[in-house]
Amino acid sequence: MRVSVVQFKPTLGNVELNIEKTINFVKAALKEGANLCLFPELSLTGYYLQDLTFEVAFTIDDKRLLPLLELSRKIGIIVGLIEEDENHVFYNSAFYLKDGEIKHIHRKVYLPTYGMFDEGRFVGYGKRVSSFETGFGKGSILICEDLWHFSNLYLAFLQGTKFIFAQSSSPGRGYREENMFGNAEVWKNMGEFYSRMMGSYFFYSNRVGVEDGFVFSGKSFVADPYGNIIAEASSFEEEILTVEINYSLIKSARINLPLLRDERPEIVLENLRRILNEG
Repeated sequence: MRVSVVQFKPTLGNVELNIEKTINFVKAALKEGANLCLFPELSLTGYYLQDLTFEVAFTIDDKRLLPLLELSRKIGIIVGLIEEDENHVFYNSAFYLKDGEIKHIHRKVYLPTYGMFDEGRFVGYGKRVSSFETGFGKGSILICEDLWHFSNLYLAFLQGTKFIFAQSSSPGRGYREENMFGNAEVWKNMGEFYSRMMGSYFFYSNRVGVEDGFVFSGKSFVADPYGNIIAEASSFEEEILTVEINYSLIKSARINLPLLRDERPEIVLENLRRILNEG
């Protein structure tokens, strides 16, 4: 299995242009022999949407997705978008497209409402962290703030996921002389830690570009099941990182650190009930 992580620069509110660019990047990933292609959070819409949220939303049968669905017959594609459900509730969602279908949807569980972030005013909260079959092993998608709540990673871990697909639209904070932002280093630290503890590959796709004065921090990367960064993008440019999955690393990492084997979720459940009952 080969995975391409796309560091992408969407144009705010211009869905048609973003789809066209996405198609071009997917075709480039196909030329690199990729089986799956990961894009950042809200890659088809742009991030700082505010009142545009309701104008750019996709339904699951949206005809604008047809070119990507057709491409998905050749390669799995994970894109970020605003989803509108049948009750006209809107979500910050990721769609996994494969074999001409939407195979899996993840709705962002945690919506930041601090600093520049105001997501809770415009979209609803997701309620599930689940795994899905990639054809090469189980994967789970988490979106930006989801990854700052390690309970989400734990839920994916319990389901035996081998691939964490992390989408982000992370604005740069704390610029450093090494041509990177301080928060980009924190993301890398998270990827190194989570991949090591879960014995899983961690694919981090962040966006680049500027919206409403905010510069996004880039530095997309891939970490292997031992916490090693095996590919990393720049801070400011659109790029594709394509890596070959080494399944033997997943096996050896889980043999050497058998945390999934030894986990006791019933203890967690009992204590969560106790803590909630105690208020």
